Amino acid sequence: MNTHILKAIIRNVWKKKFLSSTKILGLIVGFTVFIFLLEKIKHETSYDTFWKDSESIYRVGLDLKYKDGEEVRSAKNFGGSSELLEAEIPGVVAQCNFGRDVVTIFNGPQQKIQDVDFVWSDPSFFSVFDRKIITAETNSLLENIHGIAISQSFAKKLYGEESPLGKELTVNEGWKFVVDAVFEDIPSNSHMNIDVVGTFKTLFYYLQNFDNKNQVLVDNPDYEYQRATPYETKRWQAPVQYRSYCYIKLDKNTSINAIESRLGGLLGKVALPQKLKEAKMNFILQPIADIHLKSKLDHELSVNGEQTQVFFLSIIILVVLLVCLINFINLNTITTLENAKNYSIRILNGSGYNQVFYLMFVETILFNIVAIIVSIPIAHYLIDSQLPIDGITFSTYALLGTIGIVVVGIASIVPFMSVIKNKAFSVVKKGDQKLHRKWTSQKVMVTLQFSITIVLMICTVGIYKQMQFMMDKELGFNGTQTIFSFTPMTMNQHPDLVSRLSTFKNEVSALGGVASFSASSSIPGKAITRLNDQVKAVVAAKPYPVTFNQISIDDGYLDTYDIPLIAGKNLNPESNWKSSGILINETALSKMGNIQADNVIGNAITIGNKNYRIQGVVEDYHHASLHKTVQPTIYIQNLEWDHAVGYYSFKLKSNTIAGTMDQIAQIWNELYPKEEFIFNFSNTVFQNQYAKDQKFSQILNSSTILALFISCIGLLGVALFNTRKRVKEIGIRKVNGAKVKQILFTLNKDFIKWVTIAYVLACPIAWYALNIWLENFAYKTTLGLWVYVLAGLGALTIALLTVSWQSFIAASRNPIEALRDE
Repeated sequence: MNTHILKAIIRNVWKKKFLSSTKILGLIVGFTVFIFLLEKIKHETSYDTFWKDSESIYRVGLDLKYKDGEEVRSAKNFGGSSELLEAEIPGVVAQCNFGRDVVTIFNGPQQKIQDVDFVWSDPSFFSVFDRKIITAETNSLLENIHGIAISQSFAKKLYGEESPLGKELTVNEGWKFVVDAVFEDIPSNSHMNIDVVGTFKTLFYYLQNFDNKNQVLVDNPDYEYQRATPYETKRWQAPVQYRSYCYIKLDKNTSINAIESRLGGLLGKVALPQKLKEAKMNFILQPIADIHLKSKLDHELSVNGEQTQVFFLSIIILVVLLVCLINFINLNTITTLENAKNYSIRILNGSGYNQVFYLMFVETILFNIVAIIVSIPIAHYLIDSQLPIDGITFSTYALLGTIGIVVVGIASIVPFMSVIKNKAFSVVKKGDQKLHRKWTSQKVMVTLQFSITIVLMICTVGIYKQMQFMMDKELGFNGTQTIFSFTPMTMNQHPDLVSRLSTFKNEVSALGGVASFSASSSIPGKAITRLNDQVKAVVAAKPYPVTFNQISIDDGYLDTYDIPLIAGKNLNPESNWKSSGILINETALSKMGNIQADNVIGNAITIGNKNYRIQGVVEDYHHASLHKTVQPTIYIQNLEWDHAVGYYSFKLKSNTIAGTMDQIAQIWNELYPKEEFIFNFSNTVFQNQYAKDQKFSQILNSSTILALFISCIGLLGVALFNTRKRVKEIGIRKVNGAKVKQILFTLNKDFIKWVTIAYVLACPIAWYALNIWLENFAYKTTLGLWVYVLAGLGALTIALLTVSWQSFIAASRNPIEALRDE
């Protein structure tokens, strides 16, 4: 690069400090948003693509349509499903199925880890999911009946830098295992988070041989693990909460279409239960890489992402980049027009058009290089603090460089065209390049820029309204000042469970700071995993054509969560925590074919093979987030918690919370000395269901603010240039008696027209986008006219404030000075 060209660029930048700073600032914002959001999108779309042969791994979901019309589409399946596929179809080279357990691990008296990601499977797990075995006791993985495999990070969490092999740890009620192997961590971009793997062989051995009273394992050398084949009825009878997540791995030369073509008569070889024989049952073969964003099945292993959100994030990237590009081109064109005399003198002194273009091209390159250099560390900081990934990928750098080249090309050619279409001599003679009156291209670009920004503004207001709707909507329960803990794991299956729970309840309820206490299998915000499709009126021959949620509660549940009854009465206190009385919610009432709640009180129904009487009807409340509809639910008084783990809930009085929690912990420690009292607030857990929605809303808010900022600085640059070109006109108007407000109106009316056109274009686009996003919610807000009016007025106000400052300076100037300068 010639020194005189560099000096000329520095001189131009210094002379036009405001325009230069706004140009580079807009590029920095655009490139930073691009890098951050692109890495987020790549992370969301990369789920489960890291597995070896990931394109050959499929989850076997269940599509079940019962004879009575009920339909179940579940991520869980009967354990025999994947085994049947492996046995019958040659192209299936491996299979595994696993079930997640609710586990607390004790590593000595000082360390307790709750809600560990623990699954029961088979050694075949590592044939499908090829994780590197870091270290192992033997080559025969998990053959030891007491052995488990743990992840590398979990091993470090438990044992630090010590070797974990052969180390003992305790699970729940006292099951003691030894670490048999350590496997490479499953990355965070997976639909499964697994830290511990045990075998079904081990599970059934401990279930059969563990003495719950004395909490010791009675070794049985004669134990033989006999698992039913996938052709036997017992492999197809498990209720939903005890079904498995099933996976198959295909041979590389086998297509999924070939597998699906052979599914037709497969189930005919199985001794299915009668109800499944009468049903229409199909397997849903899902590519593992599609699960996170595309699966819409019930009973997912974890909370999946939303393909709609990824789509919107992609649109936001394009929108912000387009706004930045328009802004940069506009400001570059304005800079070129203001430097027109300088360029014309160069041409008259012998410089060719190619040399002028080279000067503009190099200047544009330097702007982009500086913007990229500044934006990368900012994006790095955002990625490190907001995303579970390590830095920026090479492909993002490559794409960023490509975009920079495109920006340089367009932003150099468009202004250059304004130079070559005017003769240099006429520009020098007139003292400046004459701007075409209609200024069509700049008007179009400013209008497009603000139209895009208004779309973001409307979407931001609409999404904020939905988020507020979810936060403010009456949920039907009150979790304020309510804390909960897992039930004591050391009491699982313990014969003293009932007596100690009764003592705990009596002592806690006697505390002055406790308003009520409850023990239940689920609480609002936590999944209900127990489902029952064997519910019928005692006098009926067939069950109701619906699956009911089933929650185990006690007489304190409704009081603890302030859930009202609309008919009947609450459950009675029972010393053995069992009752023949049950409660149902309003949705269950309607599914049973009843309209009046009072009419069902005392009615007898059969659940499974037990008879109960409906004692009360509970008002519908939202047990899960507003993404889902309220489900028909039955509340039974017992201690039948899934995986023998439930929840203790405590409603506290406001004036003594800290002291009361200390008193509860003291009672806990006396009755359950082997484990620590760990609690959480119920409201926090429920709101956590909206974490991804809130994160998306924050990204949209930030993007909207940045796009609006870029649009405003671009508009300010246009306004500055516009007023400079009309200095003589303004001076003449003032000499002829025009007032400041009249000149302001004259200068601003074009901008008002541009923003109005932008608003008209933006409204239908924003309406369509918002309605697509709202389809993810079962309960949604209404988008009134005020949402669009507010965004339009906001955009107009901001635009006027932006341009009026420069217009007021021009209108207030002494007209004699203006005319003299001209």
